[in-house]
Amino acid sequence: MVRFPRKLRPLILPLFLAALCLHTRGDNDPVNLPAAMPFAAAMPRTVLWAWEEPEDLSAAPPDSIGVAYLAETLLLHKAGNGTPAAPALAIRFRRQPLAVAPGAAIMAVVRIIAEPDFQDSAELRRQTALALKETARQPGLRALQIDFDATRSQRPFYAAVLSELRPQMPAGMPLSITALLSWCAAAPGSGDWMANLPIDEAVPMFFRLGGNSRPGDNKSGYPIRDAHCRGSAGISTDESWPKLDPQQRVYLFAPRPWTPLELAAVQILPNGRAPALQPDPAAFNLRVNDTGLHKLNDADESAVDEREDLP
Repeated sequence: MVRFPRKLRPLILPLFLAALCLHTRGDNDPVNLPAAMPFAAAMPRTVLWAWEEPEDLSAAPPDSIGVAYLAETLLLHKAGNGTPAAPALAIRFRRQPLAVAPGAAIMAVVRIIAEPDFQDSAELRRQTALALKETARQPGLRALQIDFDATRSQRPFYAAVLSELRPQMPAGMPLSITALLSWCAAAPGSGDWMANLPIDEAVPMFFRLGGNSRPGDNKSGYPIRDAHCRGSAGISTDESWPKLDPQQRVYLFAPRPWTPLELAAVQILPNGRAPALQPDPAAFNLRVNDTGLHKLNDADESAVDEREDLP
């Protein structure tokens, strides 16, 4: 990972964003996409999540690996929040640098957090859809993904925002959301609230499952019933994986900034996810997965030593 001198840190992000034109909000022309672009044409089958950490992904080959970067976080409050003039929606933009290879397929990810004082309203729905639209219309983006762990009571708000957002997005741009496994496993007529959402993809999150997951669990016992969830999977480098379909789009999360060794290991993922090549679940050790990325996370201290989080 690139190490940046402290004196240069305030300049890194503005220079990077200006160069890539990924995050200048305003009336910019959106990326030109064909009508109804399918995800297969918009993003590769392997996508790296770049969360709120300094990331150098320039070594990832753009023809086979895409990047889904956290662009901003939307904080939902009650309108006024104790002050009549206070807005119901607060936006926290990405502050960490990101480097990608020229020509890489880029997806913006917007994290939504409902604060304890969250209160649904038509105005908050409008503000949220507007903020998402402005992110989707940034030049160079191939798709938009929303990450919102909506509770049961927040689902009507979420569904309404998505319905309001979809017609305002650039023509042909795919819309993805992350999804709890419970959402994807819901049987028809029993909590399958995603069935009518105006989305192209819902990514089942096979990590950070709390008490539902055991070390070494291959996580293949979760039924995936919702059609939106069948074409992709979200996994982490430090946990075991489910059995992956070679046709699925795989999103990879790393709990620390990606290292060059990890990026090299990720490149073999398309050849290592076929069912015949999956490790025997009975032979799993703690946090074992196909490519050995968990070992790089734990053992490659030389790469870790050169990483510094920006303030």
